[in-house]
Formats: sequence, structure tokens, C-alpha cells
Amino acid sequence: MKESIILWLSSIIVVFLLSYFKSVFGEYYPVTGTFSVEGKKISYKLDKIEYGDSYKLLVRTDYENLEGQVIINSDKVNNYTIELKKNDKILSAEISKKSVGSNFSYSLILRGKDKVYRIPQEGETKFTFFGKIPKMLNWLYLLFLYSGLILLIRSGLEQFKTNRKTKNFLVITSIVLLTFLMMINPLYLSYKFEYINKSIPPIQNLFPLSLLTITILWIGITVFVFLKKREKPIVLITSIICLLIYLFS
Repeated sequence: MKESIILWLSSIIVVFLLSYFKSVFGEYYPVTGTFSVEGKKISYKLDKIEYGDSYKLLVRTDYENLEGQVIINSDKVNNYTIELKKNDKILSAEISKKSVGSNFSYSLILRGKDKVYRIPQEGETKFTFFGKIPKMLNWLYLLFLYSGLILLIRSGLEQFKTNRKTKNFLVITSIVLLTFLMMINPLYLSYKFEYINKSIPPIQNLFPLSLLTITILWIGITVFVFLKKREKPIVLITSIICLLIYLFS
């Protein structure tokens, strides 16, 4: 019992660390920072994606006289300006997909104490509006994605257990991966890229190569273990390969 708990906890921790690493070093990680004006703290976060038709940019300031604006450029607009509105210690601006388009670049101009602060200092932050995803579908997506990752690791770690049940883990993981690949993820991507009732996407857009490769590898190793009656260390090696594919995809 204690052995199983340790292996499950290890699997969950590894998935958490991998997901955190993938998020922090991913292309959509927001631009964040803090600076001060006359000793007063100002914090900002420039996001790079939003699921829906509008995005609310927020700047928190302890400096009362801070003002600013958002400068937006896209195929639809050029130097489109939105003034930041102040409410207590928050400066905010609402950016509409209808006004600027699905893809745009933006920068933030802040003014305080006769100085102008441009964020980022050079270039612009690229932003993409994705389609709004139903809450239930988003919940199912996260559930199957992280369940699959945890099971991938747990299956590999089973070789360190005294009374191994590797075949059971292989089958359960295969079912989760197949369900995610064939049902959950295609529907999720259809909403994300707004294919629903608009267009018929190429099949490769609904079945990413990385996820397809992971699923095929796992089903292959499951069949191999059942036919050859051998399970270590090949299951652990395959789980590591699958996790690396997920991490760098």
C-alpha cells in the first residue's frame, strides 16, 4: 500500500513539474513585470492568448497619477489606441476581437512623474484570440490530458513495485489516450480554432502528430507486452519517450 502511494505521488509530481516547465517556456507565457514610480509599485501582465471575443488587460498601480494606453497593430488596424481606465488601484482596457481581429500585436504605454514607460521596451507582444470553449469540454480536456500523463508515468514506475500490475496500467492508459485522441481533443480543437459550423478542417489539424505518435507508441508497447510476456524496462523507456514528446511538442 505504501509503495503504491509513493509511486502515485511521484507520478503526480512529475506531471506537475513537466506541465509547469512546458507552460513557463511555452510561446504563450505572458509578459510580466514590476517597476516603481516615486517608490510606488506598478505591476503588469501582458497575456498572449484569450479564449473568447474580448480580452481585459489589467495593470495594478499604487501610484495615483498613473495614466496609459494600449497601442494595437494588426491586419485590420494600425496604431489603434485604447485608453486605460482607472478604478481604484487598477488600470484596465477592454480589447475586442471584432475591432482588432483574431491576431494582433500590442504594447503598453504608461505615463507617470513626467516619464513615459513602454512595455515591452522593444517590439510588441503578439496576441491571439481563440474560440470560446464550453466549460464542460474544457474540464474533460484537462481531466483526460492529465490523467493520461499521470498514467503514462505510473505505468513506467510500476516496474519498481514488488507485485506488478503493468498490464492493467497499460490497458487503462491506452483507453484514456484513445478516448482523448479520438473524441475529446478533436472536439476541443474544433471549438478552439472555431471550425464548428464554419469549415471542415484538414484531418491533421484535429489529430496533432505529437498526440498521435504518443498513442501509437503506447498501443504498440501494450501489444508487445501482452504477446512477448516481457515488460521491463521497455515500458519505463516508452513512458519517458512519450513524456519527452509531450514536453517538446
